[in-house]
Amino acid sequence: MHTTPKHSHLFTATLLAAIAFAAAPCFAQVHMRAEAFVGEPFGVGRLTIEIAQGELPLPLGAEGLGISETNGRILYPATFNPAVVPLVKDTLKSVPWIRGGPIGQEVGGLLEGLLNLPPRTDIYFLFQGKDPLELTLQARTRHRLTVQPREGPGLHRTLLERWWRNYTASPGLLQTKPDYPPLIESFLATMLARRLNLELPEKRQTEPSQDQLSKEVGVILGTEAVRVAMQQDRILGLNHLDQKADQPPPVSISPPPLKLPQIAAGVKVEPIAMRVPAECIYIRFGNFNNFLWFQDTMDRWGGDAQNLIASRGLDLEMQRRIEEQLVVKQSGLSRLLGPTVVADVAIVGTDLHFREGAAFGILFHANSTNALALDFATRRLERLNAGGVTEQKFSYEGKQVSYLASPDGKVRSYYAFDGPYHFVTSSKTLVRRFLETASGEGSLGSSAEFRYARSVMPTTENYSTFVYLSDAFFRNMAGSRYRIETARRLQAVADVDLVQLAALAAATEGLPGGSVERLSGSGLLPRNFSPRPDGSGTVLDGGQVYDSLRGHRGTFLPIPDVPVDRVTAAEVAAYAEFAEFYAKNFGRLDPAMIGVRRKALDGGKERVIVDVRMSAMGGKLHQFLAGWAGPADQVQLAPVPGDLASGEMLMYDQRVFAGLRDFGPPTDLIGDRLALLGRFRDLLVGYIGSNGQLPWLGWFENLALVPPAVARPAESPGGLFSRQWYQFKVYSLHEEVFATVLPRLKFEKAERPAQVRLHVGDVSRARMTPFLNEWGYSRTRQTSLGNLRLMHALSQQLHVPKEDCRTAAEFLLAAKLICPLGGRYVFNKQPGGSGDWISTALVDPEGRVLLGTEPPAGYQAPPLNWFRGLDFDAMLSDGTMTAHAEVDMQSLPRK
Repeated sequence: MHTTPKHSHLFTATLLAAIAFAAAPCFAQVHMRAEAFVGEPFGVGRLTIEIAQGELPLPLGAEGLGISETNGRILYPATFNPAVVPLVKDTLKSVPWIRGGPIGQEVGGLLEGLLNLPPRTDIYFLFQGKDPLELTLQARTRHRLTVQPREGPGLHRTLLERWWRNYTASPGLLQTKPDYPPLIESFLATMLARRLNLELPEKRQTEPSQDQLSKEVGVILGTEAVRVAMQQDRILGLNHLDQKADQPPPVSISPPPLKLPQIAAGVKVEPIAMRVPAECIYIRFGNFNNFLWFQDTMDRWGGDAQNLIASRGLDLEMQRRIEEQLVVKQSGLSRLLGPTVVADVAIVGTDLHFREGAAFGILFHANSTNALALDFATRRLERLNAGGVTEQKFSYEGKQVSYLASPDGKVRSYYAFDGPYHFVTSSKTLVRRFLETASGEGSLGSSAEFRYARSVMPTTENYSTFVYLSDAFFRNMAGSRYRIETARRLQAVADVDLVQLAALAAATEGLPGGSVERLSGSGLLPRNFSPRPDGSGTVLDGGQVYDSLRGHRGTFLPIPDVPVDRVTAAEVAAYAEFAEFYAKNFGRLDPAMIGVRRKALDGGKERVIVDVRMSAMGGKLHQFLAGWAGPADQVQLAPVPGDLASGEMLMYDQRVFAGLRDFGPPTDLIGDRLALLGRFRDLLVGYIGSNGQLPWLGWFENLALVPPAVARPAESPGGLFSRQWYQFKVYSLHEEVFATVLPRLKFEKAERPAQVRLHVGDVSRARMTPFLNEWGYSRTRQTSLGNLRLMHALSQQLHVPKEDCRTAAEFLLAAKLICPLGGRYVFNKQPGGSGDWISTALVDPEGRVLLGTEPPAGYQAPPLNWFRGLDFDAMLSDGTMTAHAEVDMQSLPRK
């Protein structure tokens, strides 16, 4: 539609009038107004703020605003600060009609002026009492306001609904998910919903059973989602903990037996495997130096493999906790002499619950059993003399067992040796099982399945690490007793979390606390919170919170050491549901084996070679994979120069392939997270194709027109191009890709047969490396800011003194807060007694807060700091899935 000058002036005048109305009257740096309405059990209020950008606290901006009341009567504030303004401002920059022409420039300037007005922020809050509220807003400076609460049931109800809507709002589209579990937010929202008879939004409610796979796997691994769901159900009374445990445990599921191929005669099995209980996961290192390599690698990764992809803001200190619990910390001398004393090392265990307290141990095969026994005895005596632990000794199977323990469970170490085999473990059950294997019965090494495993991945391969998950391991974890105790201990963890948070909430509201019964009486915990049906309960004693049966969080009694004699009807029903799901989706989990080798490369690099094999036939997983995979072949597409990553997949009579080109992204995209929403096409410089017609790939045909001739690719209105090149049909969003890619498409012989292949080049030397590094820095910076938000929330929501917020956060999360940018969190005390937490990595040498997303000189975001290339292939054949990967890694410094 053509706009006449008359219409243009009318539009401009209307816009000017709107701006004048919005901007008048001009206000100072901070303008505040407040309203409050009394009610029971809480009144509700709103503080409306118009604040200039220069007055917002750094580095959190509006999220860092704080509100308090002189007598501590303000509770549970919720801030509403629309993120739409920065989104609209960034969108305006990329709208052509706003930037071009006199009318567009005029309108764009007016809109930008409107959007640059100080934004309005609403802080909703609950309060106690009817007396005047002496409010303080903490921005970069303090601002005070007194408001007299009024009567008004209707206005109270309306404002309460708005407070609740903002208090329970999910993070916005542009907000980064925090690195810490949402235990605090979940507790407060669920507790307040129950007390105030409010409805939780759907996204805050326990997930329905539609995603049962996540639920069942979550119970096995103890995921944060399961812990949060159990916490919510506990507060809302939905977990059937009022039932009596008056039934015997149900019969465990019995998957079909393994059907192994013929095993070759003379298969060699390493001696140490003969002393491993068959139901244990087995991680064997082959020698002491490989064990040290594993420890050092985990140390470089910060004890968490997730740090290889993105630096985390939490340190669970897993390696330190394991060494402390088992009393096995290596000294410099033991590292030096270890290879002469120890012939082989293995880590074994029956579960993976290291965060709560796993059943695991370290098994040593000694070259010199006397020297190793002396080393263990010396370390254990030193720990005993240091105090805080006791030692008990008992005999089993004619062998003496030493047990060191501390009251809080941080030390729980059973030690026994039998001939050249020395075993130190956290579990009484496991030390007994180790001693029972002396006869050869019940050991992993004596089983037919393990001998078959060693026939296909023999000891002669000299793996640096060999991992085996046996049929007995999966059966044990799926058994009724193990499954029920796993769920019980996760509930116990959730209950410990709830009591700790409820105690803080009681102090915040000035309610009686000090015991679980008082917290229940105050309404912060549900009635009849303790004990649970198995007789255990949560104890609050002298500021310590622990489980009466399992002990302290993080050092719980291992699952096999907890008897499960009687169960509830709900537990029987839950196990029946799990058994049905297991039979329907898995049938049986096949044994799996992983072999890891390493090879030194030039320039401080290392190649890690990983072979994976899932053996035995008949599992539902194999049936699912076989449904889409075509026959493997030893042919692959030749590398295309200029590809940063490429892959291909064989389906029935089809080969699908794709490549991502190495290119320099537009400079205006670097560091602009909002622009990526509208410019994602500029990042997909690559191609996808096939040597046949696939049903799902036909979707592209609806976007790209059929080419009129081979000489000219076709283009759809959306900018998707297609080209038929001999037997290949290729698609791309960028026409220029065809000229360099199509002539290079040809087949060559591969090293191994496979159905899936993937190659990724060295991303640290690519043209797009600056973009990836800046994007990684921006994401890591948000993780660091997330920890600052957590500490700010503790101050606002639970009235924790600001200088104590880091200690409180680490106590609640059972982890250390670390700045993933390499800085330290320090408390910046301001004149007048206030202050805020900041990371030293977010401050320049002059003390100014760094607001940009440009990484500092020398910064390399993970995985750019270590990843130097990947080649991967996988194959499913005759019911066996195999995979081979070679990863080139730059060695990282030890932390």
